[in-house]
Amino acid sequence: MTTEKKTAIKVFTFLDDDIRAGEGDINLPGSDELSGVIKRYAAGGENRMHSHPTEDHTFYVLEGEGTFHLDNDANVLLVGRNEAVHIPRGSSYWFESSGAEKLIILRTGTQLGSDRIIDGKLVPSQRTTGNAKHLKPKELPF
Repeated sequence: MTTEKKTAIKVFTFLDDDIRAGEGDINLPGSDELSGVIKRYAAGGENRMHSHPTEDHTFYVLEGEGTFHLDNDANVLLVGRNEAVHIPRGSSYWFESSGAEKLIILRTGTQLGSDRIIDGKLVPSQRTTGNAKHLKPKELPF
Protein backbone atom coordinates (compact mmCIF):
# COMPACT_ATOMS: atom_id res chain seq x y z
CA MET A 1 0.00 0.00 0.00
CA THR A 2 1.39 3.44 -0.97
CA THR A 3 0.78 6.59 0.96
CA GLU A 4 0.35 9.87 -0.89
CA LYS A 5 0.93 13.23 0.69
CA LYS A 6 -2.48 14.80 1.21
CA THR A 7 -3.02 18.55 0.85
CA ALA A 8 -4.79 20.05 3.84
CA ILE A 9 -8.32 21.36 3.42
CA LYS A 10 -8.31 25.15 3.74
CA VAL A 11 -11.23 27.52 4.35
CA PHE A 12 -10.80 31.27 3.89
CA THR A 13 -12.55 34.54 3.10
CA PHE A 14 -11.23 36.00 -0.13
CA LEU A 15 -13.28 39.21 -0.41
CA ASP A 16 -14.30 41.41 2.50
CA ASP A 17 -14.11 45.14 3.30
CA ASP A 18 -10.44 44.98 4.34
CA ILE A 19 -9.46 43.15 1.15
CA ARG A 20 -11.52 45.54 -0.99
CA ALA A 21 -9.80 48.54 0.63
CA GLY A 22 -6.25 47.36 -0.07
CA GLU A 23 -3.99 47.46 -3.11
CA GLY A 24 -1.71 44.89 -4.68
CA ASP A 25 -1.76 41.10 -4.63
CA ILE A 26 -2.85 38.69 -1.91
CA ASN A 27 -1.91 35.04 -2.38
CA LEU A 28 -4.74 32.72 -1.38
CA PRO A 29 -4.28 29.35 0.28
CA GLY A 30 -3.90 26.60 -2.28
CA SER A 31 -1.45 24.00 -3.49
CA ASP A 32 1.31 23.68 -6.07
CA GLU A 33 -1.27 22.46 -8.60
CA LEU A 34 -3.97 25.10 -7.95
CA SER A 35 -3.71 28.48 -6.33
CA GLY A 36 -5.39 31.84 -6.43
CA VAL A 37 -4.41 35.47 -6.10
CA ILE A 38 -6.63 38.46 -5.38
CA LYS A 39 -5.29 41.33 -7.51
CA ARG A 40 -6.38 44.89 -6.62
CA TYR A 41 -5.75 47.98 -8.75
CA ALA A 42 -7.23 51.47 -8.34
CA ALA A 43 -5.07 52.31 -11.39
CA GLY A 44 -2.53 50.45 -13.47
CA GLY A 45 -2.22 46.68 -13.61
CA GLU A 46 0.20 44.23 -15.19
CA ASN A 47 1.45 46.77 -17.69
CA ARG A 48 4.08 44.80 -19.65
CA MET A 49 3.37 42.20 -22.28
CA HIS A 50 4.36 38.83 -20.84
CA SER A 51 3.54 35.13 -20.92
CA HIS A 52 3.66 32.20 -18.52
CA PRO A 53 5.34 29.25 -20.28
CA THR A 54 4.08 26.53 -17.91
CA GLU A 55 0.82 27.94 -16.50
CA ASP A 56 -2.74 28.25 -17.70
CA HIS A 57 -4.68 30.79 -15.69
CA THR A 58 -8.02 32.50 -15.54
CA PHE A 59 -8.85 36.03 -14.41
CA TYR A 60 -12.32 36.45 -12.84
CA VAL A 61 -13.34 40.13 -12.52
CA LEU A 62 -15.09 40.54 -9.18
CA GLU A 63 -15.35 44.34 -9.23
CA GLY A 64 -14.45 47.08 -11.68
CA GLU A 65 -13.35 46.68 -15.28
CA GLY A 66 -10.10 45.57 -16.86
CA THR A 67 -8.72 46.22 -20.31
CA PHE A 68 -6.80 43.14 -21.47
CA HIS A 69 -4.30 43.23 -24.35
CA LEU A 70 -4.10 39.70 -25.78
CA ASP A 71 -1.17 38.48 -27.90
CA ASN A 72 -0.31 42.08 -28.90
CA ASP A 73 -1.19 45.64 -27.86
CA ALA A 74 -3.81 46.02 -30.61
CA ASN A 75 -6.02 43.07 -29.50
CA VAL A 76 -8.06 44.77 -26.78
CA LEU A 77 -10.78 43.14 -24.70
CA LEU A 78 -12.83 44.90 -21.98
CA VAL A 79 -13.66 42.49 -19.15
CA GLY A 80 -16.23 43.63 -16.60
CA ARG A 81 -17.71 42.46 -13.33
CA ASN A 82 -18.78 38.80 -13.37
CA GLU A 83 -16.81 38.14 -16.57
CA ALA A 84 -13.60 36.17 -16.94
CA VAL A 85 -10.79 35.56 -19.39
CA HIS A 86 -8.85 32.29 -19.62
CA ILE A 87 -5.25 32.63 -20.80
CA PRO A 88 -3.56 29.39 -21.90
CA ARG A 89 0.12 28.85 -21.10
CA GLY A 90 2.43 30.57 -23.56
CA SER A 91 -0.11 33.27 -24.51
CA SER A 92 1.10 36.86 -24.20
CA TYR A 93 -0.98 39.49 -22.44
CA TRP A 94 -1.12 42.51 -20.17
CA PHE A 95 -4.00 44.33 -18.50
CA GLU A 96 -4.92 47.48 -16.62
CA SER A 97 -7.77 48.86 -14.57
CA SER A 98 -10.01 50.87 -16.88
CA GLY A 99 -13.29 51.41 -15.02
CA ALA A 100 -14.50 54.03 -12.58
CA GLU A 101 -14.13 51.70 -9.58
CA LYS A 102 -11.14 49.69 -8.36
CA LEU A 103 -10.37 46.56 -10.37
CA ILE A 104 -10.49 43.46 -8.17
CA ILE A 105 -9.66 40.16 -9.84
CA LEU A 106 -9.47 36.57 -8.67
CA ARG A 107 -6.66 34.94 -10.64
CA THR A 108 -6.39 31.16 -10.60
CA GLY A 109 -3.40 29.18 -11.77
CA THR A 110 -0.60 27.22 -10.19
CA GLN A 111 1.79 28.22 -7.47
CA LEU A 112 4.85 26.70 -9.15
CA GLY A 113 4.11 27.73 -12.74
CA SER A 114 3.90 31.47 -12.26
CA ASP A 115 7.34 32.31 -13.66
CA ARG A 116 6.91 34.58 -16.69
CA ILE A 117 8.73 35.66 -19.81
CA ILE A 118 9.16 39.41 -20.33
CA ASP A 119 11.15 40.77 -23.27
CA GLY A 120 12.44 37.26 -24.01
CA LYS A 121 13.84 36.74 -20.48
CA LEU A 122 12.57 34.37 -17.80
CA VAL A 123 11.50 36.31 -14.67
CA PRO A 124 10.99 34.17 -11.54
CA SER A 125 7.70 34.39 -9.66
CA GLN A 126 7.50 36.75 -6.73
CA ARG A 127 4.63 34.82 -5.11
CA THR A 128 6.88 32.60 -3.02
CA THR A 129 9.24 35.33 -1.74
CA GLY A 130 9.20 36.67 1.80
CA ASN A 131 7.69 39.98 0.64
CA ALA A 132 4.58 38.35 -0.86
CA LYS A 133 1.29 38.82 1.01
CA HIS A 134 -0.48 35.59 1.94
CA LEU A 135 -4.02 35.19 3.25
CA LYS A 136 -4.18 32.87 6.25
CA PRO A 137 -6.79 30.11 6.22
CA LYS A 138 -9.28 29.82 9.08
CA GLU A 139 -8.70 27.24 11.75
CA LEU A 140 -11.07 24.33 11.36
CA PRO A 141 -12.97 23.13 14.46
CA PHE A 142 -11.93 19.50 13.92
